[in-house]
Amino acid sequence: MSIKDNVKAKVESNKTLNRFFGGKKLVLAVGIAAAVLVALGAAIFLNVKNTGKYEVLFPGISVDENTEVYTVLRSRGVDAKRNESGEVTVPEAELGDIMLDMSLLGYPKTALPFNIFSDNTGFTTTEFEKKQYLLLNLQDRLERTLKDMSGISNAIVTLNVSDDSIYVWDEQSSDSTGSVSLTLVPSYELSPEKVAAIKKLVANSVPRLLPENVAVINAVTMEELQGQNLDSGSYYGLDRLDFESKVEKRLEDKIMNVLTLAYKPSQIRVSATVVIDYDKMITENMQYVPQENGSGVVGKSEESKSQGSTQGAGGVAGEENNTDIPSYGTADSGQGGTQSEEYYNNVDYLVGYIKQQIEKDNVKLQKATVSVTVNDNNLTENRKQQLIDTVSKAANIAPEDIVITSFRQTEVQPETVQPEKKETEPQGIVWDRNTLFLAGAGLLILLLLIFLLAHRSRRHNREDEEMFARAENQGDGAAVLERAGEGAVVNTIGSGTQDPVGATEENPMDQVRSFAKTNPEIIAAMIKSWLKEGNE
Repeated sequence: MSIKDNVKAKVESNKTLNRFFGGKKLVLAVGIAAAVLVALGAAIFLNVKNTGKYEVLFPGISVDENTEVYTVLRSRGVDAKRNESGEVTVPEAELGDIMLDMSLLGYPKTALPFNIFSDNTGFTTTEFEKKQYLLLNLQDRLERTLKDMSGISNAIVTLNVSDDSIYVWDEQSSDSTGSVSLTLVPSYELSPEKVAAIKKLVANSVPRLLPENVAVINAVTMEELQGQNLDSGSYYGLDRLDFESKVEKRLEDKIMNVLTLAYKPSQIRVSATVVIDYDKMITENMQYVPQENGSGVVGKSEESKSQGSTQGAGGVAGEENNTDIPSYGTADSGQGGTQSEEYYNNVDYLVGYIKQQIEKDNVKLQKATVSVTVNDNNLTENRKQQLIDTVSKAANIAPEDIVITSFRQTEVQPETVQPEKKETEPQGIVWDRNTLFLAGAGLLILLLLIFLLAHRSRRHNREDEEMFARAENQGDGAAVLERAGEGAVVNTIGSGTQDPVGATEENPMDQVRSFAKTNPEIIAAMIKSWLKEGNE
């Protein structure tokens, strides 16, 4: 049994499958499956076909730039795609146009876009292609150089190099030109000096390109950046002022370097002013050196001498040359006369000659003055002279051109002129009053203590008098003496003051001792009674 018969038998045996694939439903299922297969095949075919028509736009660029290029192309409506490596691919038919458009936008930035010419180079490469290849290489190198500068995020350099003329006399020869488009970092500005430096950098890289033929454009503001004209008189004057300020700054730094050992930097102010002579000077020096024979230096000397008298010229005129000293005398064929001699000597010689020409530089420090102000209250004349000598040696300036002053001097003078203040006297009186007040308070406390002690002493004396009065009223003399002795002893121990009622000249302790000596029986009876009380 074949596979078809087996499938048919299983379908017929299964009621569910027989009901699903039976009749029109089977035809519909087959049609849907066929449509799906056809659509899938067409998609695969078209995908394979389209893949063959796409090429990588800029091979070798970074991942970030690939993403940026893809975004730019999609925003411009280009059907761009990305392959497995993440590179941007574009239709092959539009590759050249897209590459030129992206070059105008400054892409690529991280790779060399040389494949336009490098892919077509070979043994049949023309000179034009070689020149264009070198020109693209030069443009890319300049762009990389500008990007490495601070404040520049992107640069686009376009060069137009003029062709070499084969004619000796060509009035229509043109110079090379160039343009630089710069994208600056936000809040960064290029000074005119830096713009001039960029123009000079580009001009020196291209033959027959002058700095004034290079245009530098700000890509954000679309304005041309102006550089300084190096040939203008205004720049020449500004350059001189800048040079003078640098010289002054150098002098000030030297002076500060030596004065900071004695003063803090915040206590010193140094200001230098220079006058520079920019005129050229040519000096010619001539020197005559006499010889050893002692003869002088003769600049010019003429001497003439004649002897005899002349009556007439003899001989044939014009027969001889006139180079020698003429001799006049009697001639056979002419008229005769007396012979005469004439001597003429002309000396014009130099023994030695030295000529020296000296051409000095066009920059000469003609004069310099320095003013130094210090914060010093004790700036004496001796110390001021020491500072002037120090500054003079440090900056090589004459001492008479140096001035040193103290800006605290005006504040010190009023203090020295002011007389002694009399207001200080009440301050001393106030201080004495405080002392007297403290002394008075101490005296009052002392008097109070004396009063309290005297009051206490009088109270004890009254108690003693009352006790002796009660003792006299009692009949028993021994008891009276005992209590009197006890009271005397107690009073003696309790207070250390004198008893005004008893003997005013003796101490109570002496009274007790004298009483014990004179009345030993009473003392013995008192001790006996104390012992009994202790036993009880």
